[in-house]
Amino acid sequence: MWRRLGRALWALALIAATAGVARAQDVLTISGSVTTWVDGVAVSGAVVSVVGTSLAATTDADGRYTLQVPVAVRGERLQLKVDGLGLPPKFVDVETDSPTVTADVTLTLAFSQEITVGSRVARDESEKAVPVDIITRSQIAASGYTETAQVIASLAPSLNFPRPTITDGTDTVRPATLRGLGPDQVLVLINGKRRHQSALVHLNNSIGRGSTGVDLNAIPLAAIDHIEVLRDGAAAQYGSDAIAGVINLVLAGGVTRPSVTANVGLSTGSFAGNRCTSDGLSCVVGDDIGFSDGGLADVAGSWGIAAGKGSVTVAAEYRHHNRTNRASSDPRDQIVQGDGGSNGVGQPNHRWGDPDTRDVLTFVNASLPLDPSQTHFLYAFGGFSQRAANSAGFFRRAIDARTWPQIYPSGFLPVIEPTVIDASATVGAHGARGRWTYDISGQYGRNSFAFDVDDSLNVSLGPASTKTTFDAGTLSLDQFVANAGVGRALRVKGFTGPLNVAFGAEYRHENYEIRAGEPDSYRDGGVPNQFGGPGAIGAQVFPGFRPTNEVTASRDNAAAYVDVEGDLRRWLRLGAAARTEHYSDFGGTLDGKITARLQPVRSFIVRSSVSSGFRAPSLAQSYFSSTATNFLNLGQGLVPVESLTLPVDSAPAQVLGAVALKPEQSRHVTGGVVITPMTPLEITVDYYRIAIDDRIVLSGNFTAAPIAALLAPFGANSARFFTNAIDTRTDGVDVTSSYRLALGTGDLLLLAGYNHSTTDIVGSVATPPQLEAYSSVLFDRIERRRIECAQPHNNLRLGGYWATARFGVDVHALRYGAFCSFTLNPADDQEYAAKWLTDVQGSYRVGPYRFAIGAQNLFDVFPDRNSTVNSFNGIQTFPSHSPFGMNGRTIYARIGRVF
Repeated sequence: MWRRLGRALWALALIAATAGVARAQDVLTISGSVTTWVDGVAVSGAVVSVVGTSLAATTDADGRYTLQVPVAVRGERLQLKVDGLGLPPKFVDVETDSPTVTADVTLTLAFSQEITVGSRVARDESEKAVPVDIITRSQIAASGYTETAQVIASLAPSLNFPRPTITDGTDTVRPATLRGLGPDQVLVLINGKRRHQSALVHLNNSIGRGSTGVDLNAIPLAAIDHIEVLRDGAAAQYGSDAIAGVINLVLAGGVTRPSVTANVGLSTGSFAGNRCTSDGLSCVVGDDIGFSDGGLADVAGSWGIAAGKGSVTVAAEYRHHNRTNRASSDPRDQIVQGDGGSNGVGQPNHRWGDPDTRDVLTFVNASLPLDPSQTHFLYAFGGFSQRAANSAGFFRRAIDARTWPQIYPSGFLPVIEPTVIDASATVGAHGARGRWTYDISGQYGRNSFAFDVDDSLNVSLGPASTKTTFDAGTLSLDQFVANAGVGRALRVKGFTGPLNVAFGAEYRHENYEIRAGEPDSYRDGGVPNQFGGPGAIGAQVFPGFRPTNEVTASRDNAAAYVDVEGDLRRWLRLGAAARTEHYSDFGGTLDGKITARLQPVRSFIVRSSVSSGFRAPSLAQSYFSSTATNFLNLGQGLVPVESLTLPVDSAPAQVLGAVALKPEQSRHVTGGVVITPMTPLEITVDYYRIAIDDRIVLSGNFTAAPIAALLAPFGANSARFFTNAIDTRTDGVDVTSSYRLALGTGDLLLLAGYNHSTTDIVGSVATPPQLEAYSSVLFDRIERRRIECAQPHNNLRLGGYWATARFGVDVHALRYGAFCSFTLNPADDQEYAAKWLTDVQGSYRVGPYRFAIGAQNLFDVFPDRNSTVNSFNGIQTFPSHSPFGMNGRTIYARIGRVF
């Protein structure tokens, strides 16, 4: 392991060796004043900090401050964050091309980055009673990634964002998880407002199976100023779903010059393929397979335009990412029996990797004053995105009963071509009246997922059919939210500082819809297959939604909250929050949270929180139904299974023992320390425990022969439904550290983050008597392993950023922990070892241009190989739930210009 670590950090050592000896006297002095916009009154006690560091200063009685930055980063920019009690924080970019800089700041009530998760009091992150990670704009640019979720996963070790393949719609909208929990157990905000989820429910053999989540990649990176990751339960503050934590995407705002960035990239390298016997039962490592695929073309830009005394920021992006393929050859007979290895079918005939995607994204963020004194503002933000994708299923051989040689003489590879449309809009007013602040807003979000199937057929229509393209139906989810909140700082006897009080209310309406596909995508044409058996029903790879699957379901939710926080003593801050919610379909809940922050000395902080949470079943979990192809290891290797997903209130589900869903209940405890042994160094350590009762999961696939006979009329041979099957306990530790020092003429920032997390199923999982009669298990071993060990138990992120006036070098070492296979038979179990990946980037600036070249996964590291029994005849070389995918090395180049 240490040899791999040394290789991963070679570039950091090179930086340190060539940069020269640090000179403590090389400092940048930033000074100025902080006043209010309305009357120019000095703001005393405001905290002015350098974003991404622990450097901070507090304004004096005249509102003045002075910051000593350890080195002058000439030609670069620093970002200051200014927090004034009772006023929204403000972010200011500072040019640092001289040893001394004056930065005067006026605080207004403009809606611009004023939401900081974890507390409704504006303070530096290290001063909060709960852990919050800040991913800055410069870190986003240095990562080299073009997808929002990828950026977060590369920098925040608690987030997992795998790259599943052959999982139907999940190939296109991938699940992101926090602290090893489900995609629907993390709340996503934009500018502090709840983001709607995707209409897609993850059904197949992937992480997050049985859940819905937010499509983070529908938000362009060009629109984001910074990202806040709250690693704490927050249902009492922001609403249900915030069990694992909160991700808040803060949009860029203000008047800025237009900028454009173009990225091109390519995955290139090689991997050893499998060489197998024609029956696929015995495989060895074969010859190297070279690859040069996954071509990326990405163009993005933004412009902050003045609108009177306000601003409108527009961001747009086009991203074109070609498929990757890490499949090995299919050794089996293809066209006639006995032709394995000599059949003329091009190899590999499967696709095992990323799909083709084409994304068009745009976002707008506006803030306009409503009065000359700028105490009241109108704000609006929203966006639109469209993603067109092409992902493959299993190859149907010509001798397979699921094809007609008359239509596809050499077999065929069916593909799903979804179109995902996402739209949102938020409008609100924010301001102050007297000593009270207020925020009133309304928002609407919609996500639709249309399934189109191509290069396919419906076997039951017979060999004379010319139908190879199908409209398989559409999923859609709508959400409307209206909320209002007020707050003020009060002087309360017994408190050494103001007590911040906030309270408000929220109304939410959700609507979920399934629209049936065209009849040929699901109907039984009545023609036997080529061997005389019953012809497979519906479009191969994804049978269309039937009229019996169609549903339109909605519900309402009303909530109210109160949140108080203040300094009982100068060294002790306490906070409490309570929130009540009532769902029209699942009743009500009352959740609470208590936080405490103890600072006995300036360099040492103890912080903790205790909270409860509540998550109602999503509408998709309550009403979704479909037939889909699953790929399961049922004890004799991986085989495709046609599985019917049943709503819990349907007659077939109730025959199998399904009962009505109920909400999840959770408890979250966090405790940690913040240590600052010296000004440039900060270390945080936080322990957490998350207990979830009645956790909603998708059951195992019931494959017993009597059940298959019952489901045959539906074109399926197994069934599953959603159920409150398990209770889980998640324990973990997060460690972060940052250190900044001067090296020669540059500035070196070192960052580290570590997450250790384990989830265990506690108690027994009761199987309904109806299933026991069929020798089936409600929550089988496959699903238990998916919950308990399929995601890494530990992740480590190490980063170094070194910059001078013109040059920059960025190095990241990413360690992904070990994970396990989804297997029913213990003899087939695999544990995939931990891996180190290294990302590097070098940049150069000249005039308004910035050039960068880099590599992700520089050393072309792959996950461990699948064993023969887990590789579907040796075709699936690597595990599809690998936390870093299986693309290997990607090289890229980027050019940007500020006009």
